[in-house]
Amino acid sequence: MRMWILFLLFTGTLINAIDRSSLATANTYIAKDLHLNLSTMGWVLSSFGWAYLVFNLPAGWLCDRFGTKKVYGFAAFLWSVASAMTGLAKGLTMLLFSRILVGAGEAANFPAATKVIAEHFKDHERGAATGVYLAGLRLGYALTPALMVGLMLAFGTQAHPDWSMAFYITGIGSLAWVVLWFLTFRESKENGSFSHAIELKEKASVQSLLKYRNTWAIIFIKFFQDYLYYLFLTWLPGYLDTARHLDLKHVAFYSTLPWIAGMIAQPLIGVLSDRLIHAGYDHTKVKKTLLVVMQMISVSVIGAALADSAISAAWLLVITMAAESASTAILWSLPSDLAPRGTAGTLGGMMNTAGAIASIVSPALTGYMAQHFGFASALVLGGVMMVAAALSVLFFLATIRPMNKEDENSSFFMSNETI
Repeated sequence: MRMWILFLLFTGTLINAIDRSSLATANTYIAKDLHLNLSTMGWVLSSFGWAYLVFNLPAGWLCDRFGTKKVYGFAAFLWSVASAMTGLAKGLTMLLFSRILVGAGEAANFPAATKVIAEHFKDHERGAATGVYLAGLRLGYALTPALMVGLMLAFGTQAHPDWSMAFYITGIGSLAWVVLWFLTFRESKENGSFSHAIELKEKASVQSLLKYRNTWAIIFIKFFQDYLYYLFLTWLPGYLDTARHLDLKHVAFYSTLPWIAGMIAQPLIGVLSDRLIHAGYDHTKVKKTLLVVMQMISVSVIGAALADSAISAAWLLVITMAAESASTAILWSLPSDLAPRGTAGTLGGMMNTAGAIASIVSPALTGYMAQHFGFASALVLGGVMMVAAALSVLFFLATIRPMNKEDENSSFFMSNETI
């Protein structure tokens, strides 16, 4: 049953990725048909994050109070229908509305998955379990360029790809997973019960969790990491097309490679983390070391920005995303490690709210910088963000353990831990 639960999280996150990233592949053609410039398209790509930001905290709290089966299932239904609605867009208003609804639904994915992992897997199993379900996200991103391009060409032509039909098919097709979730997922008995909900009303409050230093640490780390992540998610195909002048098929190919690398890296880093901890190495030192090493490797995105060759840039982007994905796998195991009992969904939602802010800032700022200063400057800024993430791990993240009253008064500026 635990393996089936992990499969559901993996496939649900994969579907989430396809519906989330489909706009990135089609955005050049949508912009052309709807007469939108780079800056405007940057705002459209960031619109997902507007609702994602607003609904992350409620989604985590709702999962803790009413259970992940109901909340995650309804959220998946919403984002699937909203993704299909993108194909109906004939102007900027409908395009924005559909992507905002996708963001509202997808806000529940990671808080729900974090809660499920915390309830069904032990401490020394969570790294691998988190890496496996997160690999679904990278696999989804890897599949999306080829899937969307294939559908656009199947119903259109090279000169006029049919992006509307591609959104109809991927969005409606996602509903099959919703049926599978409701029919087969078995929830923890205490999860979603009324008495448990009353018990959590105070314990799972955002205000109480914000008293802890490590809550703020993972919030800052998440923002810095996700800035680069959303740069890739929303602008990688556009960068390869506009800055590197690749044709549609090569854009699909080189947009896929970084996500394949990330898909492989995430479960591997999770297994490595679990084995080191199970072997007796200090939990905090293992996870902080892996985070910092992977974050610094991902700074190779700056090399991609400065590379003369499109091929060299593409392979540096592969290395960047493999490392960023690995650090994300470790980061997403932290809410399960840190949250007081029964609050993993809420803490995961709080951390992901920082990612939602990045999902707004990164696409819009990247579009602005690309139009006025060129794509290279936008990629360099992404590398700087990963340096900031590593510094936050080194000097802000303290001992990794379930948070308690003793942690509330910890210094916010210097950590007692070293890697």
